[in-house]
Amino acid sequence: MGTVNSAVYGFVSGVAITTNDNQDVPGGQLRGFVVAVAGDVKCTMPDDSIVTWPALAAGVIHPIQAKRIWQNGTTATGIVGGR
Repeated sequence: MGTVNSAVYGFVSGVAITTNDNQDVPGGQLRGFVVAVAGDVKCTMPDDSIVTWPALAAGVIHPIQAKRIWQNGTTATGIVGGR
């Protein structure tokens, strides 16, 4: 298939997220994510601000760029990130 232009096709790779209060997501910043079970997601944003996004719906692509998904403060589960 060759090179995929992520600006046109959205995500070009995905990663199952293990929440972690001390380390950024391996492999670099996410362009967005999906949660399997609805809840809050606490993220470190690209500008290093920390935001808790409340009541994110399950099964929806949330276009939230994040470099860390925190364990403490995240109640959503089954998080899969896209790049």
